[in-house]
Amino acid sequence: MIRRASGLSRRYLPMVFAGILMIGAGLPLRAQQITRVAVLNMGRVLAAFPIDQDSLKKFEARKAEIQAEINAKTAELRELSARKTELESMGAVLTAEQYGKEIERKTAAIKEFAAQRQNELDILAKVVGANLSFVQRLSSTIARVAEAEGYSLVLNLATEDKKSDPVLWNSPSVDITDKVIQALSGGQ
Repeated sequence: MIRRASGLSRRYLPMVFAGILMIGAGLPLRAQQITRVAVLNMGRVLAAFPIDQDSLKKFEARKAEIQAEINAKTAELRELSARKTELESMGAVLTAEQYGKEIERKTAAIKEFAAQRQNELDILAKVVGANLSFVQRLSSTIARVAEAEGYSLVLNLATEDKKSDPVLWNSPSVDITDKVIQALSGGQ
């Protein structure tokens, strides 16, 4: 004897079967997320909103100049100190005292020079700081647009120098660092 399904069961059977198929079909998609990648031509963005890159270059150059001057003056002090020590060992106390006074005078001059140049660098840093606010705004704008458009990764289309990072933004969902560390720790 074959038992027939009731009318109610027969009506819902196709929907239950379709539901099982949809759930089964959706599982692989959940395990394999689709990564959307976007590109951004940073050169064009910077050309559209020119920041004062010269101020940063001038700041770095001036900072290097000042450090070179301080290094030269410090080297001169070391030479004077070595000469003073040499004179003291030879017994020329009066000449060594003169060198000592010269060392004190030049040490004070270096301190004064460094303080003045630090003030100069602080003023230049304020100009550079204004440019950094644009960079921060740019970074947050890239993240906001990428998230709104559903991208997981934004790459720089045109990197001018080798030092710049080709990845401008990435979603934390594509970061597998913790999983790799965990796998290495577990010996997998």
